[in-house]
Amino acid sequence: MLRVPPGNFTMSVRSMWGYDPVLMADPTLLVIEDAREHAILVRVAARRALPGLDVRVAGDGREGIAYLAGTPPFQDRRSHPTPDLIILDLIMPEVDGFAVLEWIAQDAVADRVPVVVLTGSPDTEAEQRSLGLGAKSFYRKPDTLDALGQVVRDIVESHLGEEIMSGSSGPVL
Repeated sequence: MLRVPPGNFTMSVRSMWGYDPVLMADPTLLVIEDAREHAILVRVAARRALPGLDVRVAGDGREGIAYLAGTPPFQDRRSHPTPDLIILDLIMPEVDGFAVLEWIAQDAVADRVPVVVLTGSPDTEAEQRSLGLGAKSFYRKPDTLDALGQVVRDIVESHLGEEIMSGSSGPVL
């Protein structure tokens, strides 16, 4: 039986697990994807990989930038937390993924959030351009839904799994 001295519960938990669960919020993933069925699959696969993950979806590049900038309707950071990871599609109408990467590179807070590109773009130079604009990783969307789910699980586990175990949290506004 674990005995915790009165009044020292938080201190005991910190020493047992290395972090304070009271101060830690669930990590947030922002998916910027215009294909609704892909966005749903990414959300499901990400939550399976990391139960408790808060997955938000922006339906295009313009909405993704508004979310990251905290402009209406995303200005309340308690309701729309700054993400700990972004999964970004490149092929979107009006504001594409490259424009989102360029915007992120100029924003002090958003620039600290890792961006992983997950795209169906056949452009052979898309990977180099994405990485050059600051993306941490680049993946091509596989042909099957099962394979896409596995890629998303790998992305979430590799970028957020270590963060959860180390007790660190994402950028703070």
